Amino acid sequence: MVNCDRDAAESDGEFGTFVAGLRPDAVVDLTCFTTAQAEQLVDALDGQHLVHTGSVWSYGPSTLVPTTEDAPKHPYGYYGVNKLAIEQYLMSQERVRASVVHPGHISGPGWMPIGPAGNVDPAVIESLRADGSCTLPDRGLETVHHVHAEDVAGLHQACLEQPEAASGESFNSVCTQALTLRGYAELVARHFGHEPKLEFTPWAEFAKALDPQQVEVTMDHIGRSPMFSMDKARALLGFVPKHSVTDTVLEAIDAWVASQ
Repeated sequence: MVNCDRDAAESDGEFGTFVAGLRPDAVVDLTCFTTAQAEQLVDALDGQHLVHTGSVWSYGPSTLVPTTEDAPKHPYGYYGVNKLAIEQYLMSQERVRASVVHPGHISGPGWMPIGPAGNVDPAVIESLRADGSCTLPDRGLETVHHVHAEDVAGLHQACLEQPEAASGESFNSVCTQALTLRGYAELVARHFGHEPKLEFTPWAEFAKALDPQQVEVTMDHIGRSPMFSMDKARALLGFVPKHSVTDTVLEAIDAWVASQ
């Protein structure tokens, strides 16, 4: 284990040199958010396989679903726009072999997953747990697409183990199915022994009742309504996620409840 303050090293122009000095066979970059960060690292490497953690936010709103890796990308927001720019840079340079893994809503024991209302408001889970009740925007048919953290790690590992197949490629990293908000709320209610009691309100009314931060998080998710294909990872790398979307969200929620 080697410690490094990435922000400080990048400010000094030394981060790429630091990593290259470790003489890695391959590099997995989980914390790269700008093209400048990617360029500093790549410029210091020399032919290694670089696996970059991207994001499904690089696609923008869903159009044709399930969305495949060759779909046109129209991201918005700082995070998604920069993740696409990094991917385009990595795929255009020739100094290293690059692969990009695009996770959905990373979930697992230890933190609150994106919930049935498209945000991380614990009151939504608490209400469903108490009596199966929940208020959702519109008709609750927007989608959220989770992925278990173990499967995100597994796809990165599959890229490392099969560099010839993975180099120059990007891969979605999600569960094989997505959840509608409505289906998600019903799943959680029944998990805690209740028949779902769902109410639906127009978006403007729904948003007024939320904390402004939760409004932004919700719109970030339902405005994109992500739903992605995992066919490419299976076809090129033989990788299939171990965790279903229902098991993924319920495992995370149960762990969160147990921690309260």
